[in-house]
Amino acid sequence: MKARVFSLIFVLFLPTLSSSAYCRDWHEFKSENFTVYSDVSAKKAKDLLLDLEKFRRASLLLTGLENRAENSRLRVYHFNKSKVFDEFSGTRRVAGFYTNTINGPLIFSQENNRGIFKGEEIMFHEYVHHLMRERGGMRYPKWYSEGFAELLASAVIKKDSIVIGNLPKWRLYALQEGPLKAEQIIKLDTTKKGGKYNDRYYASAWLLLHYLFFSEDSRKNSYNQATKEYLAKINEGGNALKEFPLHYNIELKELDAALVRYLRERRLSGYEVKLTINDIKVSKRKLSKNEELLLLAERAVDLEKYDLALRYLERAESKSTSSHAIDSLKANLLFYKKDYDSASTLIEGLLGIDEIDYRVATNLAIYYLNRLEGNLESNHWDDDSYSKILDYADIAIKLNPNSLSAYQLKWMAQQRKDSTIDALKTMMAAYQQNPNSIEINSSIGFFLAELKKPKLAKPFLERTLAWSHDKKVRAQAKKLLKWIENDSVIAAESTAKKSA
Repeated sequence: MKARVFSLIFVLFLPTLSSSAYCRDWHEFKSENFTVYSDVSAKKAKDLLLDLEKFRRASLLLTGLENRAENSRLRVYHFNKSKVFDEFSGTRRVAGFYTNTINGPLIFSQENNRGIFKGEEIMFHEYVHHLMRERGGMRYPKWYSEGFAELLASAVIKKDSIVIGNLPKWRLYALQEGPLKAEQIIKLDTTKKGGKYNDRYYASAWLLLHYLFFSEDSRKNSYNQATKEYLAKINEGGNALKEFPLHYNIELKELDAALVRYLRERRLSGYEVKLTINDIKVSKRKLSKNEELLLLAERAVDLEKYDLALRYLERAESKSTSSHAIDSLKANLLFYKKDYDSASTLIEGLLGIDEIDYRVATNLAIYYLNRLEGNLESNHWDDDSYSKILDYADIAIKLNPNSLSAYQLKWMAQQRKDSTIDALKTMMAAYQQNPNSIEINSSIGFFLAELKKPKLAKPFLERTLAWSHDKKVRAQAKKLLKWIENDSVIAAESTAKKSA
């Protein structure tokens, strides 16, 4: 099973709510840009979908970005009961969370939550990151990307408009001591840890963005234009901290005073965006019981909660249109639990079926990859399993080119065989499908670095560092970029000596 980037974004204490775990019907609601799976009432689920579409349109209007479809539709899983949601989050302390998978980002939220944070703020915050990655692949400094996400996440949605720029209630307490110094905002101190510092950082980044976008100083000094030029310079390799006073024509100490004054004056008005959403088409479909169980099991696997996934699958009916997908996923879970005989029995039952869908093909590729890796641990190369991985991955790709996990399985097998060129070709084919995928960029960057191709690896690693929330992934990308920088310096010095 492939480990996933799993980020718990906002933390709070929530009460335990007693409930029956599996008594409501699940529905799928789809628009052009979002899919919402939920067991809340149809009206609530549709309203959530429309709110997301409103927020998307407002974000595009505010940023001036083109209104076109993204590479991957954001999927939201909205639970009616906290008890069921808690099984996925693994804690009672979160209102919602975000996880990134190779097949696109996922957001999990719950209906029955109490406290300062709500699921919508998490959805909005993470969707802004998603949108910024999807549009042009620019690399934003952390203070800008997090501050901008906070700025838009505080949106208040009305019937025919959205107000953006309001003071986020969930960050108010973090500004009681005042904002961080400008230098600490622009250049994050990675040695500082803990929720209190993180909250103050996010709140301070929000305040800086609000000041640059909406203050009187912004209008007088054309900060909006300065921001465009500043971000362009950063993407050319400029230093975020050094470039700031040059582009905004303000010393950092002056900015410190300006932010404190701006916060004290409380002239933090929002920006209202008028909207019409009459043209948004929404489709609704009730999931069968087996579809529901398979859907929840697949998401549990994404979160590496394999026992939970297996419990869902064991409640499935044996004869249904989704039974083959259920059996193939169940086989992989049993293999993971080292029940090899039961897993093999399920797989043998699938090999003779006339037609398979992309999910079954993907799961079969996973099964044979697991077998291949098991044999490699015993120093035995299993050519039959290798061939089957490629065959089933190709079938999955043909049936669903957007199923990027099939590409991933294929390149992993090719890497195991040391078929470097083939693996890189598969990776780049996946990259063409979604050039803004964090997992694809990190896989290519790390692999090229391993192959000692620093110049080729650099842009992929830079995007990984700019986009990923995962600390381990970011640390590895940062370490490799430092190596590439040092390697370039050594090469330049060597060239200079030869010229001399």
